[in-house]
Amino acid sequence: MKTARELTIGRKLRELRDQRNLTQQDMAAKAGVPRTYISRIENARLLPGPVMLRRIAEALQVEILDLLPHGSMENGSPSPVEGAYWAAVSASFAQLQPEQMEAVLEHVRAMVSYPIVQGFPAEQMLQAH
Repeated sequence: MKTARELTIGRKLRELRDQRNLTQQDMAAKAGVPRTYISRIENARLLPGPVMLRRIAEALQVEILDLLPHGSMENGSPSPVEGAYWAAVSASFAQLQPEQMEAVLEHVRAMVSYPIVQGFPAEQMLQAH
């Protein structure tokens, strides 16, 4: 099981940056941001929004999905079904306008922060919220 720290976007950013032998300064220059911005993401002090995620993904030449942690992976790669699902989600998300992306992320953040009650159907939680 992975720790919460291992499931951050910052962790994925650092892994991808290290694989490409890029320093934080190199990465920052490619994404058009200060080096400290990259550092703050990697140290889980800043969660980038959809526009910045797109810029970072483009700078690394990866899909936005590649920056998102995959908590259910045990061997480091998603199952074929899970991979296909997330690829479809990522492709759909990438077609949204920045304001639409932000709206989606606001809903996701609200769902993630909502307390989980065992035996309480998700549909009821969403209707109550």
